[in-house]
Amino acid sequence: MLFLVAAGFLGVYFAYHNNERPGAIVVLAVIVIAVHVFYLATYMFSSLKDEWERTSHLWLNTSQPGWMLLSAKLASGIINLLVLFGVTCFFTLWITRVELNNLAQLDFLNIDLVWAMINQYGWFIAVLVILGSIYTGLWAMMISVGMAASKSIISKGRFFVGLAIFLIPTWGMGFLQGTTVYDRLVRWGAIYLPQTPIAEFGHMHFHSFYTGEILFYAIIMAALLFISGWLLDHKVEV
Repeated sequence: MLFLVAAGFLGVYFAYHNNERPGAIVVLAVIVIAVHVFYLATYMFSSLKDEWERTSHLWLNTSQPGWMLLSAKLASGIINLLVLFGVTCFFTLWITRVELNNLAQLDFLNIDLVWAMINQYGWFIAVLVILGSIYTGLWAMMISVGMAASKSIISKGRFFVGLAIFLIPTWGMGFLQGTTVYDRLVRWGAIYLPQTPIAEFGHMHFHSFYTGEILFYAIIMAALLFISGWLLDHKVEV
């Protein structure tokens, strides 16, 4: 948190004094926001690694079911994610406001139109980042628990078990999304974002996501938690 706040104030300082290349600091800030998609995955890997290496004999012998133990870790990680993400968004909006003023002085754009678009779509991007982080965090949890569960079967090479699970959301989902089955299964109930003045001026009309996709990924996320909890209860040994 201290590092993030220090970096945020440093970014604001450079935004105020970055007259030669306006907009560069905003790009860096947006990259930091995008990196939060992988925050919960990193958190779950780190937290579960500590359990396997240090406290598995205590953690696995508690009376709570596996899904509850994992949910507690997820809840802790999500709280951390929301706090850090909120701080990052605060500084990003501050930096963006300063950089837009710099660009407006150079007559590069209409600052009011751009700021209206940010206000209207910013919440949507924030929700996507948070949900994306939870999705990757659940897959990271599944990979870690799957590797731990395979310990009773194979003594070495558990890395390949994790790699096989990793290929499911990467290669496997990528392949599925390119099929007509996926289109018919999830691409229904298109939900459209409200139009901004810039979109209306450019005669752009686009949907943001499908209701079917929301249900599809919600089922996957619930299944990941259920399967991981079942493996933790029945297959993971101290």
